[in-house]
Amino acid sequence: MTPLDPEGDWTGRGARALDNPRTATGEESLERLYHLLDDLKQGGVESQAFSHLKGRVFRRWNDEAQNSAS
Repeated sequence: MTPLDPEGDWTGRGARALDNPRTATGEESLERLYHLLDDLKQGGVESQAFSHLKGRVFRRWNDEAQNSAS
């Protein structure tokens, strides 16, 4: 994946997704994804699903701060 996304963290955090015991590729079950979608549609940014997903997103705050200052 590194050639496709050279800025991605494929040897660190990206590789950890493959360690998920639920599936071979680390993704959530389809039923769980639909539950998250329904919760997001009903509650928006106030939903539990949003809080859960927000905690799982890796953001480069320093990069964003530098880009917004220019």
